[in-house]
Amino acid sequence: MKNKQLLYSVIVAFLTIISLWAIPELVKTASVSPNNAPFVYYSAPERKFLIRETGRNKNKFHDDEGKTYTDKEYDTALPLLNFRQLTINGEMPDSVLGIAIDPRQLRTKQVHFRYSPIEMHTPNIGLYIMYESLPKKAKLESPGDVFQIKKNIEFIDVQTNAVNKDKSEKFQSALLKAGYTFPEQWTSGNLNIRKPYDEGYFSLDNKNKLFHVKMVNGRPFVRDTKLDSRIEPAFFSMLEVADKRFYGFLFDKAGNVYIVEEKSGKYNALQLDINHFNPHKDELMILGNMLYWTVAVKTDNGKHYYALDTETLQQQRYLHIKADDNRWNVISKWLFPVYLTFKDTDKHSEFIKPRLNFTDRNALAINLLLALTAIFIFHRESRKKTACKSLYTLIFGIAGIVALLVLEFATRTNNNKHL
Repeated sequence: MKNKQLLYSVIVAFLTIISLWAIPELVKTASVSPNNAPFVYYSAPERKFLIRETGRNKNKFHDDEGKTYTDKEYDTALPLLNFRQLTINGEMPDSVLGIAIDPRQLRTKQVHFRYSPIEMHTPNIGLYIMYESLPKKAKLESPGDVFQIKKNIEFIDVQTNAVNKDKSEKFQSALLKAGYTFPEQWTSGNLNIRKPYDEGYFSLDNKNKLFHVKMVNGRPFVRDTKLDSRIEPAFFSMLEVADKRFYGFLFDKAGNVYIVEEKSGKYNALQLDINHFNPHKDELMILGNMLYWTVAVKTDNGKHYYALDTETLQQQRYLHIKADDNRWNVISKWLFPVYLTFKDTDKHSEFIKPRLNFTDRNALAINLLLALTAIFIFHRESRKKTACKSLYTLIFGIAGIVALLVLEFATRTNNNKHL
């Protein structure tokens, strides 16, 4: 009898866990609305944001003041974005805002950057590739080894798995000579070999100092960036841009975003003039040209757009588009006081991780109603069993009563077969 009760309890618990995940997941899928986020880009000639709507919106092209545009007017108002099409059509202006247009400069000054919290929260295996920053050939080549940098730096041959002691000692000596303190906190670079050039890595040492590490002509190159001590680096995203103006984007713990530049051996962090940015939750996209950067920040309350001067990164214009009402957030607060997910949504991680999510006390009212319903459904059983099942439903809500009903149905079906 005891074994039977134990088996019953185990099956109910298993079905409850499955229901805590499956039912909310089905409801979430059913409540998702299509993403019709518009494309927004700052127009240099108009000095306004131009918006290209998606979906079934009637005013397909308009600016942030409500003025509508035809397809041709839209292309003409964004010459630094649509310069290829305008050039083909013979409509590309010679200058914009009195500044002569150089096709080569247009291409080299373009900046395309996208950041997602997944980039910060993806587990790091701790193995990196050190490319030659001044290769003899036109393209980068794999060096045949990888390195790890923890309590020290070691280069490991990928074929033999043996440590290259000579190369390791050279880089270890260069790091220590530059003032690097082990163990490192994090190291960031672009491992993709299909890039125009390589600038190595930026590594945060144990004393919160940011170092630039790369290989030049087979020899180690290590520099302390000596950035403002008030900047507490949280993450760095490398971006090898065409004009080599900067190395990438630095996110600090205070919610600021910078580009890291270098002139005559001195590094400088130039701050983007945008509001507080949370790299753990917010998404960032930058589309830049020779005059302005259009910066889009996606947060919980919508999208924030900034037009920044390319040289100073000072804000020229701002636009906020409120997020559509999230039907899942509303529904979950009333139906599921707690539910199970296998993705860490708060950290925007793609890696599977079981996690309980607690919503709102409003859903307890549904649980109470379901607990009363359970008394009615199971009233033919003993008072003790009925009370236990009602209490179980009160705690686990929809998932609990579904698990009990599934097992009840299975039990009755099995009994009918024996009859």
